[in-house]
Amino acid sequence: MRVPRKRIVELVRHVAAAEGARLGHVDVAVVSSRRIAALNRRYLGRRGATDVLSFDLSDDASGAGLTAQIVVSGDLAARQGRSRGTGPQRELLLYVVHGLLHLLGYDDRTPRQAGRMRARQEELLGEFLQLRNSR
Repeated sequence: MRVPRKRIVELVRHVAAAEGARLGHVDVAVVSSRRIAALNRRYLGRRGATDVLSFDLSDDASGAGLTAQIVVSGDLAARQGRSRGTGPQRELLLYVVHGLLHLLGYDDRTPRQAGRMRARQEELLGEFLQLRNSR
């Protein structure tokens, strides 16, 4: 699956601006289900593939802003995007927003938190796509 790098960069900037976050460096990696499952097991102790993992690498003392890595599963985005009828690229972008929101303090452990986070990620992605389409 191809998602232009520029589009991902613009999306990360859009979300950060909308949330009032200062960015240092955010790296986004699109990997296979097999790779994300290995990372999930290694860093979270969980078995199986997941859609996104976020790692905050910021050094608070430097004041450089958010420095992070977001790892998303291209395989899962392709499958879920097709099954939901939204398309693989939109699904992958949704994973990027979800991962970034986790880094910005959102949580989805409870139903209430998950609902709030889901609503915000859809809102942010919708705004971004609408802006891109109006250019």
